[in-house]
Amino acid sequence: MEIGELVQSLGLGELQKEPLEVKGGLLHKMYRVTTSKGEYAVKVLNSEIMKRPTALRNTVNSEKIAVAFTGILPVVAAMEVQGKQIHELDGSFYMVFPWVEGRSVFPGEINEKHCEAIGDILGRMHLADITVDGVEPEAVEAEEFPWDTYLQTAKEQEKQNIKDGQGFNWLAQYEKAVFDIKKWNRAACDAQQTLAQTQVLSHRDLDPKNVMWNGAEPLIIDWEAAGYINPYQEFLEVLNYWADDGAGGLVRSYFDALTAAYGTYMSLANVPWNAVFAGSYSGMLGWLDYNVKRALGIEASGEEEIRMGEEQVIGTIGALYAYCDKVELMKRWLGVKNDR
Repeated sequence: MEIGELVQSLGLGELQKEPLEVKGGLLHKMYRVTTSKGEYAVKVLNSEIMKRPTALRNTVNSEKIAVAFTGILPVVAAMEVQGKQIHELDGSFYMVFPWVEGRSVFPGEINEKHCEAIGDILGRMHLADITVDGVEPEAVEAEEFPWDTYLQTAKEQEKQNIKDGQGFNWLAQYEKAVFDIKKWNRAACDAQQTLAQTQVLSHRDLDPKNVMWNGAEPLIIDWEAAGYINPYQEFLEVLNYWADDGAGGLVRSYFDALTAAYGTYMSLANVPWNAVFAGSYSGMLGWLDYNVKRALGIEASGEEEIRMGEEQVIGTIGALYAYCDKVELMKRWLGVKNDR
């Protein structure tokens, strides 16, 4: 990784000091870089993800979406340098952003004003209903992941690792949860036909870590997941992130503040809520699938990534069960009746 060579080749100046890693990213690495011409945030894209056949195209498209929202929303998009937003150097891929001051807030410090601002941003994002050349809605079919195959592979690996003096801390929790995981995955797949009838281009990962605050002003960062989504599916996911009380529950006043702000732009009447709730598990299930593959070494560049995958499997399973409890609460607060 030659950040100094990168910024010099892009005409961004000479390094003034060693790049400083900014902690917090779960997929990629970010560095604060000071050069003779200014300060930048340089993102080093995950090498395993970038090996996927569609990874580069998807990353390019996500930045096109971010740029399209510039002027509508407070967006931090990758800088276009020499006609590109994604740069390759010696087989590694990089993105460069202007350095902006700010920090993320999380449950325990989130308040109603934060939720109102996020509801406003999400509503404006969905109402804009933008289009971007080269970006099309994804296939209607949701993916049913091979959870049983992962379980079998993990058990086989565990036997070998125990012989080597190691163990699988995550496997017992995964095995215990796999029946429910498959149930949520099937329901999410069944809901896709309904959800696909209404889709908009959006951020698709608007959780607290992807919003930086400079005082009361939010800045939307990390657009890698951007693409088409049912707006109400994303609305539920965002409610779950921002109204979280930090102890597995939801704060009603935060929920109401975000809902009211969002409802200023998007009608909450005549929404197929039961399909939306079923589909709202999709994001967490996709994240779980990716991290199971990391934990198994299927998509990991080394031991650090494998350990991170293991930690995320445990955390995501816990989040799925917590979300299952929250679903019933959100249905009551939105006045949704369960299907018979």
